[in-house]
Amino acid sequence: MLDKKNIDIKVVLVFVVLFLIGIISFLIQFFKHVNCEDVKYFILSDHYQSEEPIEFYDKTHNAKSWKWDFGDGSPTDIRRHTFHTYKNPGKYIISLTINGECVHTRELILKDKYILDKLGTPQIITSKIITVGQPTYFNSISQNAKTWEWAFGENKGIDETSSNPVFTFSTPGEKTITLVINGDFSRVAKKVIYVHPRVIKKTNPLDVTSYVYEKNAEAFALPRGTAKKDPLEDMLQYVPVAPKNKSQKDSIAPIKKAPKISEDQFEILLNKVAEGSKVKDDFAEFLCDDLEIPTVKNDKDLLTFAQLCANIKGKKIKIESIRLNKDKTDNCIKGMSINYKVKKYLIWVKD
Repeated sequence: MLDKKNIDIKVVLVFVVLFLIGIISFLIQFFKHVNCEDVKYFILSDHYQSEEPIEFYDKTHNAKSWKWDFGDGSPTDIRRHTFHTYKNPGKYIISLTINGECVHTRELILKDKYILDKLGTPQIITSKIITVGQPTYFNSISQNAKTWEWAFGENKGIDETSSNPVFTFSTPGEKTITLVINGDFSRVAKKVIYVHPRVIKKTNPLDVTSYVYEKNAEAFALPRGTAKKDPLEDMLQYVPVAPKNKSQKDSIAPIKKAPKISEDQFEILLNKVAEGSKVKDDFAEFLCDDLEIPTVKNDKDLLTFAQLCANIKGKKIKIESIRLNKDKTDNCIKGMSINYKVKKYLIWVKD
């Protein structure tokens, strides 16, 4: 009977050990397992264009190894967080292999970084003689133009947004015509023109040959004798005349200029708008009271400055770049472009 008890205990111990080994193996597989349907990786870039670093980052749970294939023939990368730069624009298939078993692909389309240099600055076409009060036709030569922003130098802000506008000038003088294509303030077309004053023509000129005198010409002759003194001379001696101030000089009122502000200072003020300590009206002196200036957001959205302030209010933002378009005459900001991200769910994304 004693031997049977010893054999029973050994059998039980064997089963217990095998059970524990099974549990440990299950736990190891459970914590190392990667759900291939729940892979989370990100491809981040400011402009998605050639010759610009692009960020690749994976946040998949239980991921232990990575293999990035960038689709351009370059060597694979085995880091979890890495950067890659494409030399040429085009369409690329990105492949990520996680833990050697989960394979995910994504298509990436890159633009040409130097497309603006290839297209060039647009050209403004207008008539040679422009007169006050007469309609003037404008046109432009540009490739891939989708939006037009015309300013004709008489009003603040944008005057026309059509491709072939017609504008009537109300004052003569030198005017600076500006044109922005597709919201790109880095290539602003400018042309200086002269607006001629209106010529007033006589509608009913006097026909001297047909004039009929009411009486003979002799009746208009002065009487003979010594010249008499004009009574107007005595009267003018008693008319008070204000003495001329020698120090007074003719002067032209100076042009009121907007205060100087750098792009870094402007960025600080925008961050305060996001925090809630500043509002759009605090920018009025820099924008010459025109809060509707055109603003290009993240290289794709066109809105006004007032709308931009409303969008970022109360958000946590990170401004990456900002460009101000100022008028050289009065230093007023006429337009701007901005690239920024907002923080959502602990990551920075384009707004």
